[in-house]
Amino acid sequence: MNTAKTNSKQRVQFDFSPEALKRLETMQERLEASTKAEVVRDALKLYDWFTQVDPDFTVELQDKEGKTVFRIPLKILLS
Repeated sequence: MNTAKTNSKQRVQFDFSPEALKRLETMQERLEASTKAEVVRDALKLYDWFTQVDPDFTVELQDKEGKTVFRIPLKILLS
């Protein structure tokens, strides 16, 4: 009988430049994420969504009143 637990997670290791690590740590603090891995997982979800949308679309951010504050073609974000 096998009594070993099966782990559904897989460990992945990344090498970050000092600048990239600082960005990751800054994002972790700003997002109040408990771990750097949480930040990477959330970023991966967002990037996955972007890659499934038509690259000819435009991403637009609006303020609370609905005024456009930022627009960028999606293909720029994916290049």
